[in-house]
Amino acid sequence: MPKGTLEVIIVEGRRFKDKDTIGQSDPFIELYLHKKYKQRTTTIPNTDDPVWNERFTFNINEDEDTIHFDVYDEDAGGKDSIGSGKVKLKNVFDDGKFDEWVKLPAHLGVSVHGEIHIIMNFQPA
Repeated sequence: MPKGTLEVIIVEGRRFKDKDTIGQSDPFIELYLHKKYKQRTTTIPNTDDPVWNERFTFNINEDEDTIHFDVYDEDAGGKDSIGSGKVKLKNVFDDGKFDEWVKLPAHLGVSVHGEIHIIMNFQPA
């Protein structure tokens, strides 16, 4: 895989599966190449269709091949998983860009718990 800089824009989410028994979710996203270094969006309160428009930057080395997006509902007692998505970086490297909705399968992959709109741009080193 090539080295370079990956810019990731978390645009918005839609149709998140509501994890709260009363009210709507308070979603945020953790995104990472390696679990030891995660970046995080802000929490958007009381919505199942959040808009973030937040930008993140990752330095890409030769061993990274997938970016992960874990979506959570923030609660006073912690966080509940809404769903997780991932994108193979080859999809970004080939065109230099990526602009798609990424589905969030449930942890067992049986159903979809929403989608997130992701834009990525790659600049080779």
